[in-house]
Amino acid sequence: MKEDLNTARYVYASKIRDIDRTIRWTSIRHVLKRGLKEKNIAPLQKELSDLMVEEGLDFLTLVDQKGVVIYRFHNPRSSGDNLIKNPFIKEALGKKGVSGTHVLSKEELLREGEEFAKKANLQLVPTPKAKPMEKLEETSGLVLESAYPVLDFNGEVMGALSGGVLLNRNYEIVDQIKSIVFKDAKYKGKDTGTATIFLNDIRISTNVIDKEGNRAIGTRVSAEVHNQVLEKGLPWIQRAFVVDDWYITAYEPIKDIQDKKVGILYVGLLENKYALMKERLILLFFLFSMSAMLIAFTLSFLLSWKFQKRSP
Repeated sequence: MKEDLNTARYVYASKIRDIDRTIRWTSIRHVLKRGLKEKNIAPLQKELSDLMVEEGLDFLTLVDQKGVVIYRFHNPRSSGDNLIKNPFIKEALGKKGVSGTHVLSKEELLREGEEFAKKANLQLVPTPKAKPMEKLEETSGLVLESAYPVLDFNGEVMGALSGGVLLNRNYEIVDQIKSIVFKDAKYKGKDTGTATIFLNDIRISTNVIDKEGNRAIGTRVSAEVHNQVLEKGLPWIQRAFVVDDWYITAYEPIKDIQDKKVGILYVGLLENKYALMKERLILLFFLFSMSAMLIAFTLSFLLSWKFQKRSP
């Protein structure tokens, strides 16, 4: 499973790189510099709104050199608030490009738009073998974000551009991992391989299916995995109970740009399928061994009989 986890990490990181590339190249465009300098965003609105759709971004925000929001291309009615406490914006205004994973609180999500907060909100589901529930819902959101400075023609910081995607209820990454790693194989109508992105210990994006046939968002990781991955910061590569069944699994922590553990990346193979494969291999080995022994016994008997026949 270690190799499968490596692949999952690559897919996750590839999405961050895609966002990084989009924001980096957009931040150096002359039309953006001119719009920020003249405080006239009108010529940019349609073009950058179209860019959001083309690149699959959920949010795209332009701030001035003090971190004050000039324009939200995903929510034009909300502007004027200060994002200087956002670590991505802070780095960008310090003349550094940055990309990675970030947790947004309910208040921060609401500033981005009510739809953001609504999409991120998850009702928690009691989950066997998980830690006791401390709350009934998750209101924060896990995002992949990138931010770059917007520089004037003298290389001075005029502002910053940030953009990214909300991972809550976004299944693009986990389904891509499942397709690449497990080839969408099924066993008795159930996916043999699954992938999940957790916010802390809560499934916010997954193709693990619950008993009702729905994606098991809002369910939680087992207590033993929580202790190993989120508290100790170590990977877990062995069997684990996942929602309602046993899997051969691999988990590792997801960290933000400040090296804080904010979630978990998981891949797993249904143990029943694995056990069946193991049983078939054992049976095949047994049949092969018995066949080899039978052939050896037959040859030995024939050689012995032939030798005795030739003896005077």
